Amino acid sequence: MSDLEESFLTKLENEMATLLSEQEIFARLSVILEDALRIAPSKVTPEAKVFNDLGAESLDLLDIRFRVDEAFGFRTKEDELIRSLGAGLSAQDIQEKLTVRSLVLYIKNCLKGKSEVS
Repeated sequence: MSDLEESFLTKLENEMATLLSEQEIFARLSVILEDALRIAPSKVTPEAKVFNDLGAESLDLLDIRFRVDEAFGFRTKEDELIRSLGAGLSAQDIQEKLTVRSLVLYIKNCLKGKSEVS
């Protein structure tokens, strides 16, 4: 594949990523969460708290981040993810605020930022 073709495909992939709706992101993320946490699809709702409702532990979050990186084509950063939940949060606050919906919004913002850089 030539550099021009590769550049075109990368740009097209980035543009398509911005077209993902919250519902499409939620659908992909649901599969990631179901696999990583070995939970039933019915447990994954937008309001579900990743730690308290879905049973994730801190190591699970690393696995989830890796899977999100692979599925959406960008690198998640823990500090950015935590900042997206609010400033000055304790570990308990993070466990309360990290919902499936907050992850969807974080991914959507990352995809938007990825597209703007391209």
